[in-house]
Amino acid sequence: MNRDLSTSAATSAYAAHVAGLCRRYAAAAAAGGFEAIAVGSGLLEYRFQDDQAHHFVACAHFLQWVPLGAHPGSALIFEPGRRPVLVVLQPEDYWHQPPPLPAEEFAREFELRVIRSAGELLSMLPKRRLALLGPESQWEGLGSAVQAAVLNPAVVVNHLHYHRATKSAWELDCMRRAAQRAAPGHRAALHAFREGASEYDILNAFLAGCRQTEPELPYGAIVALNAHGATLHYQHRDREPPARRDIHSLLIDAGCTVNGYASDITRSHAFRDGEFAGMVADLDRLQQQLCAAVRPGVAFPDLHRQTHLAVAGLLRSWGLVRMDPEDMLREQVTFAFLPHGLGHLLGLQVHDVGGHMADESGRALQPPPDFPRLRFLRRLEPGQVVTIEPGIYFIGSLLERLRTSPAGGQVNWERIAGLMKYGGIRIEDDVLVTTGEPENLTRPLLGD
Repeated sequence: MNRDLSTSAATSAYAAHVAGLCRRYAAAAAAGGFEAIAVGSGLLEYRFQDDQAHHFVACAHFLQWVPLGAHPGSALIFEPGRRPVLVVLQPEDYWHQPPPLPAEEFAREFELRVIRSAGELLSMLPKRRLALLGPESQWEGLGSAVQAAVLNPAVVVNHLHYHRATKSAWELDCMRRAAQRAAPGHRAALHAFREGASEYDILNAFLAGCRQTEPELPYGAIVALNAHGATLHYQHRDREPPARRDIHSLLIDAGCTVNGYASDITRSHAFRDGEFAGMVADLDRLQQQLCAAVRPGVAFPDLHRQTHLAVAGLLRSWGLVRMDPEDMLREQVTFAFLPHGLGHLLGLQVHDVGGHMADESGRALQPPPDFPRLRFLRRLEPGQVVTIEPGIYFIGSLLERLRTSPAGGQVNWERIAGLMKYGGIRIEDDVLVTTGEPENLTRPLLGD
């Protein structure tokens, strides 16, 4: 149950958000020649040959309209010029608690209809040229009567995905509160780390601090001690902590959700003062400079390139690589230390959609040849929220590749060997593009 739902829905910002979605969906329907669009929340999916279901995650298209994340089998029906219809499935079930109906302040934006079985949705679908959005399983289950409809038509999906990058005032309010919810979790996790806790117990400290369960988080939290920080999406949680003398570092990448909208925050910490603590401070200063550079009109690949040059400067200043930054970039030395992109769009999904789109038609932007796998290629625009997450890692496989390259002779391998126990450093904040100074949604809340 989302405790923030009625509070947020009561604001005029939510009404404006729904009105904006009506305009957006009307344009998407017109572009595809559709007279109506039905958006499904999705269905529960069950484990193979089992009666236990996987954790339900509602379709992002549905959540953007109505943040009912625990309502499988529900739908939103949009017809231009008419009030949107919200169909909520509330099965009669004495084994499980049915999900609640939306609060009055929230439901007033829709014509609310309650159904007791998934099949009842069929009779409510408009008998007009219809686009169906959402997981195929929900619509296929309604049988032949919807065969004439078009499932996830590209012209509609492209239009919606492109514009989802720009957030409404209500969406930004949700994202700010998602950051506020995560902040005490990060503080609790840092305290547990300082006390010598295991990865498992640090995660539990985070969950207790933010008061969300692990399935409620927008992504699997990364809690990596020592060399585990060199695995970018480290997914395990050791139950037993290292001996205190063997604790060196923590990388924690963890966010929260409010009404389906995510925060995405990473911090790196040294267990003791010394060389690695100084390196964390250096990357933190660089990260703040990059956050300040988030301005409208900036092409994100250009900011990514600036990041690699700055990381090269740190590698040289730390005495790890004896090369000029431009030479390091040209020889791809920095790729061994920073193998991921600077950031991505954030919103209803952690890696939100639309980052490669040139326009609402779906035309794709081409990545720069030296950075072919970036998640975000667009120019920054007011209303977008992006993550800024530079990192420097000591990843064995990438470093071995560097060792055998022409530039390998310029690397101080003895010092690199001494740093492997720390795993790596990543600092990440969520930053809103405005018409002027960017707004960092996360850093002011963490006290760093």
